[in-house]
Amino acid sequence: MLSKKYIKNYIVIAVISILIYKIIDNPRIFLNGIGSIAKFFCPFLIAIFLSLIINPLVMFFERHLHTRRMLNILFAYVIIVAVVFMIFKIIVPATINTLTNLIHDVPNYVDFVNRTLEDKVAQEQFFEATLPRIQDSLNNFLSNGLYTLTNISSNLAAYIFSIASVMLDTIMGIILSIYILADKEKLAVNFKRLMYACFTKDRTDRTVEFFLTAHDIFYHYLLGTFIEASIVGIIVFLGLQFVFKVDNAFFFGFVAFITDMIPYFGPFIGAFFPIAMTLVYSPVKAFWIAVFILILQQVDGNIIGPKVVGNKVGLSPLCIITAVLVGGGMFGVVGLFLSIPTAALLNIYLKNFIDKRLFGEKN
Repeated sequence: MLSKKYIKNYIVIAVISILIYKIIDNPRIFLNGIGSIAKFFCPFLIAIFLSLIINPLVMFFERHLHTRRMLNILFAYVIIVAVVFMIFKIIVPATINTLTNLIHDVPNYVDFVNRTLEDKVAQEQFFEATLPRIQDSLNNFLSNGLYTLTNISSNLAAYIFSIASVMLDTIMGIILSIYILADKEKLAVNFKRLMYACFTKDRTDRTVEFFLTAHDIFYHYLLGTFIEASIVGIIVFLGLQFVFKVDNAFFFGFVAFITDMIPYFGPFIGAFFPIAMTLVYSPVKAFWIAVFILILQQVDGNIIGPKVVGNKVGLSPLCIITAVLVGGGMFGVVGLFLSIPTAALLNIYLKNFIDKRLFGEKN
């Protein structure tokens, strides 16, 4: 007669086998289901993200103002909303101005590409036959880009719906974060009581340790990344504004701030815009901007990042890139920011599990 342990293992193996078969048989349905689940949890992820960011400010007010928790949360959100409002008041006109200049300068980009190809490539006999085709392809690409930018209004309803969905998730995340911050001690106590009532003391202690470790990793990573990205954004703005005299330097600095929080891919995305928009008018200036941003990235990766964020992630580049791709694909923008600390947490417990399986019995 089979024991309960073996029956349980057989059920787990059967369920996993069925899931693997369904994934292989129809991966699209599986991915759509994962996407729906991810969309459902998106407000909760936003709430956790906001709680981690705002909690230090709330605790600061509690230590110095000695006011009630809800008032401290209100003060924190008023400061955050005021800062965000001031940033958007500057960013939105700069963004509109940048897009307007980009649309206006598309013919200049086409002429620049054509002249470059004619001067550098057309002299070679090998490329003479393919030059017109390359030029036509680039012209079509730039023309399609111009068409997309100038005809956004045709898809205005879809954009409005997407923005409304993001705003709804954000509002729900803000509401949930307020309740989390207001009752965080009570939630922690009730969670512990529920765990001790449902599970053994050893398992409950391990679960509580898991959440403490997760809080430590997420809090230090997100706060450190925010400070690091702020420093990089300010340096980019100052360099483009006062050294290179580039238009819309504040916009480019803000883009650098946002993209610097995305590991590996972000700095390249942030560097593309100022280099590309300067290349048409002054290739020499674009070259020096590229050198400036490259040096800044090296300083960020070797000095600013280790000093501010530290080395608590403990992930290889392959794991970081995979985590960013999976997190961004499943959870969107929120997943991009939370993917690295989530992967770091999973990495810690995966190593502990492997060590326990390999050496636990000997110890």
